[in-house]
Amino acid sequence: MTTDQPISRVIHLQSDPYRALAARLATAPGLVRAGAARWDDSRTPIHPLSLENAYADPALLRDLGARGAQFARSLGVDVVVGAETAGVPLAAAVSLAGGLPFAFVRKPGYRGHELDEPPVRGADVAGRRVLLVDDAIASGSSVERFSAALAGAGAEVVGVFVLVDMRDVADAVSQVAAALRIESVSTYLQVLHLATADGLLDPAVHALTVDAALNHWADDDPRWDLLPAAA
Repeated sequence: MTTDQPISRVIHLQSDPYRALAARLATAPGLVRAGAARWDDSRTPIHPLSLENAYADPALLRDLGARGAQFARSLGVDVVVGAETAGVPLAAAVSLAGGLPFAFVRKPGYRGHELDEPPVRGADVAGRRVLLVDDAIASGSSVERFSAALAGAGAEVVGVFVLVDMRDVADAVSQVAAALRIESVSTYLQVLHLATADGLLDPAVHALTVDAALNHWADDDPRWDLLPAAA
C-alpha cells in the first residue's frame, strides 16, 4: 500500500465491546462467503463482502449506528450524510442514535428522473460540519468523489464512518482519504480472521485469501486453483 501520508491502524479490536461488535458484523449471515469470484474485472479469493447483510439484523444495525454516533459526537458534527446507496441505511441508524439531522449524497454523475436532481437530499448541509457514512473504504476514490460533491454543496466533511476499512489490502490510498479522520468497525483482514474463528472460512482458505489480498495475485497465478470456486 502506498500513500503520501501514514494511515493509522484500526485498534478497535483491542477493546472487548468493539471486538464483540466487529465479530457480530463479520459473522452476519451471508456477509462472508467462501468461493473465488470476480469484482471489477479482477479475481477475488472469496466473494466480495456483502456488507448490506449486516442491515438485515435490526439489533446489529442499531448497535452499528450507536458506534457511528459515538464517533460523530467526538467530531462535533452537525449532519450525518449517507453515501448512496450502501451508506444510507447505516447513516440513518447513526442519525437516530445520535439525534442528528440526516441527509444523503447521490453517486457523483448519477442522474435520476429529474432534470436538475440535487446532489444532496435531506437536511441542509451548507456551512455545516458533516460525517460521511459508507459501508466500506478501500482506495478512497469513492470517498474523494462524495466529499467533493458535499464540498460543492457547501459542507465541510470532518470525518468518515464505515463498517469495514479495506485500506489494509488496497494498492494505494488517495491523499483525501489519507487526510480525513476515518473510523471503522473492523478492517478487511480482521473480518476474515473473525469469520475464520467462527468457522465460516476454512483456515486453509483463510490463509490463501490473506495471501491473495496482500500480495495481489495475478489472474494467472496457479494458486487460484487451490481455492473453492464460487457457487
